[in-house]
Amino acid sequence: MLDTIATIANIFASAAVVLTLVFIGMQLKQNAELTRMAAAQTSAQLLSTNLGRIIESPDLAELITKDGAPESWTRAERLRVSNFLSASFRHYEVLHTHRRFGVFEDELWGGTEARLRDSLDSPAIRDWWQDSKPFYAKSFVAYVDEIAAEWDAIQAIAGMGGAKRVEGMPAQDA
Repeated sequence: MLDTIATIANIFASAAVVLTLVFIGMQLKQNAELTRMAAAQTSAQLLSTNLGRIIESPDLAELITKDGAPESWTRAERLRVSNFLSASFRHYEVLHTHRRFGVFEDELWGGTEARLRDSLDSPAIRDWWQDSKPFYAKSFVAYVDEIAAEWDAIQAIAGMGGAKRVEGMPAQDA
């Protein structure tokens, strides 16, 4: 009789352990979803803040797109643009890292990547990147370098009078 009671108690104890593990698994899944949602919210806030800088300071946009940039920038202009770009690229770097670790959804990354590619359309920004990349993670540097090389190739082709559109990249004026 005692053996039967001990066996039943062991069955209940095992069932309790299984139920506890199921509950912990559900909690971990919910926590992962909340983490992804928080990453998306943080991204939206960072992007909004950064775009607000351009909206509130039209002269910053003029500096970035100024003919002869970055060579034509004064020291103060260079500092201003560099700080803006540093904030922008740090944002991209964080999201790139979150994506690598599965925290940032691929669907959301598509828009972020498109914005990054669009910003690297500017030769001035690519020049800034060459000087600034030692401050970023190696995996992010490799990723941005690949995109920058694509833009350099597009501009080289366009400069030779060749094709102006490469699949996957926006049209580029010569």
